[in-house]
Amino acid sequence: MKSNYAKKIIAVASLTALGLFFPYFCLADNLGINSVAPYFKVVSGDNEELTLNDIEGKVTVVFYETKDTIEVNRKLKNELNKFYDAQPDSAKKAILRVPIINCKGVFFVGIWRNELKVHSKKEGITIYGDWDGRMFSAYGIKDKESNLIIIDTKGIIRYCSFGKIQEKDIKKIKDLLVTMINETRK
Repeated sequence: MKSNYAKKIIAVASLTALGLFFPYFCLADNLGINSVAPYFKVVSGDNEELTLNDIEGKVTVVFYETKDTIEVNRKLKNELNKFYDAQPDSAKKAILRVPIINCKGVFFVGIWRNELKVHSKKEGITIYGDWDGRMFSAYGIKDKESNLIIIDTKGIIRYCSFGKIQEKDIKKIKDLLVTMINETRK
């Protein structure tokens, strides 16, 4: 029986051979499209943990931001919410949306946790905090930017970028998500 790591390496080779990648570079110098996603652990305001292991088998869309950059890609987020809402229930079960706020080094942790709870309720989605900065480091997150990472069901990074996503790229992102959702049905 092959290890999960071996399966991920085979998946990377297969995706590369099929040309299923975007011409975007990932955030960290050592990460790129079709790289195995590094381990992470984030925690919500309600103390719910989410790790790389928890997202296995899901198409995962991660927005990693600071409180000052959450509006940078609001148009994309709204488009992706419409896209998600338009999916059949079977596809919705295959998609995981994960907003993460950089909370490393914050003062008044209790206040920040409460704010995450308030904003999670307002947005209708659990918002997580990267409290120790390990995900920030492992993924080479760009500070003070809106970072977008899409991870496939096998833990392979299929898209990543930072900054404002251009209008022309929104359709490409949705097309990639459709492809990835269809892969879950095979």
